[in-house]
Amino acid sequence: MRIRQMGFSSRLKAHKNILTLETLKFIVEYLFDTNATQAALRTGIPETYAARQGQWLKKHPLVIAALEKDIDENDLRLLQKNIREIETRIENCKSILGLE
Repeated sequence: MRIRQMGFSSRLKAHKNILTLETLKFIVEYLFDTNATQAALRTGIPETYAARQGQWLKKHPLVIAALEKDIDENDLRLLQKNIREIETRIENCKSILGLE
């Protein structure tokens, strides 16, 4: 029996109602310049997949809903600050658990 790793499109379909940190990062980066490929790259997606995954993420229901909101510069800065805090807390948890 062959076990196949879940591909990106399968994960996207499986998590269409769950906001992940990666999706949140993409939304914030996409709002910065509305370039899906560049937003995917800045989110940490490898260059070889960035264009394809950026286009997939643009079709994600949560991304579409977020992009329909009227977000100003202050909201964008607040989102960026909150993401940095989340990343810091994740790193702290990894350190405590020895998952570095």
